[in-house]
Amino acid sequence: MSIQTYLAQQKAGDRAEEWLNIEDFYNKKLWHQVTMAILKYVKVGPHKAGSLVELYKVFITDFDHRISPLALSSIGLCVADDVPIPQRLEFLESLLKKVTGHTEARIKITSKIGSLKIDHGQADEVEDMIKSLEVLVDGLGEVTPVHGCFYELSAKFYKVKGNYNNFYRDSLRYLGCIDISELTAKQQQEQAFHIALSALLGDKVYNFGELLAHPLLDALKVACPWIVELLLAFNRGDMDKLEELQPQWTQQPDLARNEVALKQKCALLGLMELTFTRASSSRSIPFHEVAKAVKLPVEEVELLVMKAISLNLVRGSIDECDKVVNLTWVQPRVLDLKQIGEMNNRIKEWSAAVEKTVAEVEGKIPELLAS
Repeated sequence: MSIQTYLAQQKAGDRAEEWLNIEDFYNKKLWHQVTMAILKYVKVGPHKAGSLVELYKVFITDFDHRISPLALSSIGLCVADDVPIPQRLEFLESLLKKVTGHTEARIKITSKIGSLKIDHGQADEVEDMIKSLEVLVDGLGEVTPVHGCFYELSAKFYKVKGNYNNFYRDSLRYLGCIDISELTAKQQQEQAFHIALSALLGDKVYNFGELLAHPLLDALKVACPWIVELLLAFNRGDMDKLEELQPQWTQQPDLARNEVALKQKCALLGLMELTFTRASSSRSIPFHEVAKAVKLPVEEVELLVMKAISLNLVRGSIDECDKVVNLTWVQPRVLDLKQIGEMNNRIKEWSAAVEKTVAEVEGKIPELLAS
């Protein structure tokens, strides 16, 4: 089919006005305007099956060498979704050859290729791909839209591999690179649920503040409110709430399989919260107070504190003779409004103590001068 015949057919369709503009730009060789118009067209559906493939083969290939590599990659990725699955990987690899000299375009297309391979059960082949892409992404310097493509791929890879810690980290990075309004309600719910699970199950995740503050979590407040409550309970180290919600969370297979680990993690977070809420001058805490706060037998407190110190969640020492824990530092976390309020109160107390000390010193100045 010739280009003129193709354009004539499109002008007779539902989006005739768009195609009149595209034809005008094409005839005048206004390649940037053609590119922007085509990009808008492919992003706004619906499109009949095979129509985008036809657009690419008949029209775009005539001037694809005049399209910027980044724009060509964006158009090509939209077209790829219309390519039959058996030919999709081949199409993406041919597209990749056309943009090899442009780093950001390469990252976008290679990320899509990696995602497709994961869908085809070839996740092992993607690991080296992610390492190579990471070097390219780090070389970009500032955060760009293509960072989202890379983090989406790496999060998908770690999800398949069951690496909760890395999935949680890269999912939050992915969310930081996109506008969540671009996700459907179902996608938001699924994404939020899986990130919440990874936060709970990750053995190196002890900071829930960033997730709890993210608007994505609103998608779960109606669809699955119990997991939001569970996240809040973990953030506070609230063992009572954990027990209260046990009938719900034990219905989720991954959480049920890790019951012991979850309870230990909540206890560790409870120790962190206990340390955080106490003034720095009163962090010598008897074993029985720790045991009461984290709902553990007194004889298990020492092991809990040793675990927390080994994970660098707190710093301090254990006095076995007096059965006291001396804690000097707690790992910084993203705070919720309640925790910020508690910190504000401690700052006010500290300020009042400083003012009192200043007043006492000033009151003794005459005596000092006289002597």
